[in-house]
Amino acid sequence: MTETLDVLGAPMIVKSDGREMAAFVADHPIPPGYFVPPHRHEADDEMLLVVDGALTLLSETGESLLPGGSSITFRRGTLHGYRNDTKGEVRLIVVAAPGIQALEMFRHFDRAAKRAGGSLAPPDIAAIASEYGVTFG
Repeated sequence: MTETLDVLGAPMIVKSDGREMAAFVADHPIPPGYFVPPHRHEADDEMLLVVDGALTLLSETGESLLPGGSSITFRRGTLHGYRNDTKGEVRLIVVAAPGIQALEMFRHFDRAAKRAGGSLAPPDIAAIASEYGVTFG
């Protein structure tokens, strides 16, 4: 199963939809300047694996660098976000368990951006995310 979604301006290539193995898995190339604000998942635990590049991680304890070859896990309810502060693409693998809500949220972002003709405004992003148990801040 492969499905490519546009998630807030970056591709997300779905490798597992969470139905057969209770985990959503996606390859997520992150362009320079891409930013996911700090947020919490109500229903999913999440793991980020940095394959190439380095990602700036945002958490309750501040900012840190997550270099290539490293990973980090977030239990549901844990505040986290990230951004690409480098001049190159960062390749990230995203794993969410059980992940079915995550996939539906990413599909909703993709559909809404296509309807809007491009990017979504922050209030629209927050409204969509809240439908899937994700809150910002």
